[in-house]
Amino acid sequence: MKKILLFCLVCGVLMLMVGGNAFAVSVSPGGLANSTGIITDLGLFSAGTYKITGSGVVDLTGDGKFPMNPDGTPAPKVTHPSYNYFNPDGSFTADGNYGAAGNNAKIGALIGTLLSNPTNYNDWFLIGSSTTITLTQAGHIYASVNDTYHINNTGAFEATVTATPVPAAVWLLGSGLVGLVGLKRKRAKK
Repeated sequence: MKKILLFCLVCGVLMLMVGGNAFAVSVSPGGLANSTGIITDLGLFSAGTYKITGSGVVDLTGDGKFPMNPDGTPAPKVTHPSYNYFNPDGSFTADGNYGAAGNNAKIGALIGTLLSNPTNYNDWFLIGSSTTITLTQAGHIYASVNDTYHINNTGAFEATVTATPVPAAVWLLGSGLVGLVGLKRKRAKK
């Protein structure tokens, strides 16, 4: 019995360690003009909960005058004269262009989707600096930069995906149940 319980405990700890691993993928802001830009596949994930964090700066005009943080706020401020209608909070007001994510995300923000070929703004969600999503079944997570004209964009965001581990108490409870089932089977054979 002690061997079974020890084995279950070790398996639970190993699963906790694996669940917390993170990896990063570079998300390019470039792409074809007037498209959704480059859609980056962050990977294939099993069902579960994942935390996605964004870091880095992209420039939406390629000349260093339109730098953006992952949440769609200027980094530190937009100085391009052609974009004097751009608010410091990261929203367009004059031309009504919102990018692929519509008003779900600010211009220049890091955005995500679960579709390889998103067709409208409702297919996108804001990743920004950090978001948590739950997949009910295995699938890919994709990312892009929310913009209306991608061809002159420079820089990159880095999207880091971390599996959110099940709380330790749940693993220990599950391990204990597996151990009890094994013990009952062993006793039933006697």
